Amino acid sequence: MRYLTSDIIFTAFSSPIYDGVLVVDDEGRIVDLLDDKQQIDNANLEYFKGALCPGFINTHCHLELSHLQGELAPKSGLPHFINSIGQIRKASQRRKDDALKLADRQMYNNGIVAVADISNTADSFSTKANSAIYYYTFIELFASNPHKAEEVFERGLKLSQECSTPNSLTPHANYSVSLPLFEKIRHHNKGEIISIHSQETPEEDTMFLKGSGQLLSQLIAKDFFKYTGKTALQSTLPLLPESPILLVHNTFTKEEDMSEAISNFDKLYWCTCPKANLYIENQLPNYQQFVDAKAKMTIGTDSLASNDTLSILEEMKTIQAHVSLELLMEWACKNGAEYLGLDALGTFQKGKMPGINYINHIVDGKLSSDSQVKMLF
Repeated sequence: MRYLTSDIIFTAFSSPIYDGVLVVDDEGRIVDLLDDKQQIDNANLEYFKGALCPGFINTHCHLELSHLQGELAPKSGLPHFINSIGQIRKASQRRKDDALKLADRQMYNNGIVAVADISNTADSFSTKANSAIYYYTFIELFASNPHKAEEVFERGLKLSQECSTPNSLTPHANYSVSLPLFEKIRHHNKGEIISIHSQETPEEDTMFLKGSGQLLSQLIAKDFFKYTGKTALQSTLPLLPESPILLVHNTFTKEEDMSEAISNFDKLYWCTCPKANLYIENQLPNYQQFVDAKAKMTIGTDSLASNDTLSILEEMKTIQAHVSLELLMEWACKNGAEYLGLDALGTFQKGKMPGINYINHIVDGKLSSDSQVKMLF
């Protein structure tokens, strides 16, 4: 038995405990949570100056793009970013494999215990299958040409069968999936979680509201698109399966869109990837509206093509001026585990093995630029 104490213990489901004790067995299973370290003999206490929290859950990553780190110009906007990715993502398998392993190790070293990862190819399957991290793989489908729906769907089914980690088919984004492909994904889904990029650029709403804009103009199959006169989110949500849905980015989601979505969909989660948002669009979401609505927020890193780290802690540092650290811990741990259906992870509660992270250089109850994370279990 080990008795871990710290200045702050973030449970991720209740108020922080100050100078408390986390009682764990030798495997890291939570045995008890004490609110007063005086209950334990000083000689048995292991003190960590700073804070303890559960292992982080990264709910949006593109591991297979890890070899593209530093290849794309920042702050160029999503339409340019998408166009560039298609042109430069090819590389030797050895270069890809080396980058994949480094990225996976980086996430583990940064206290991440589970990842919801996007795959368009099988490139990352071996790395994920052999990782100490739990991976859920989204086999991501896109084709704006309705005549390609069957071909793309069948290719996705084949990838799903090749993938040894838990997985499901998911649409890429509202602007890149034809109605027939949305329909195939919905009919195939039997309640599995899905993920979709949403309102990452204002161009998405322009496309659906007005049938115009830069994003629409660069679609290969733009002639098949019919604008709805509604926002991108309002147009897309009714096309999705009745399953837990993760909306990713939401950088330009407005309050009325969010309120309507929360009112009409029970199993809705919202993922923010702040560093990637700044890298691509140089814009952050309006976090206060999500806080006020008590939206189920999660945190993702996106890929190394749009980020210089794969660290949930660094994402938290980026937005802690807008969101309290206590709430950020819930976003970074509890909500992601809940979305992924990982009951043993996410919170410090008896019987769970959520991973235990130690964060140093906490100043006045907040993360500092020097704060780093170390996984204890």
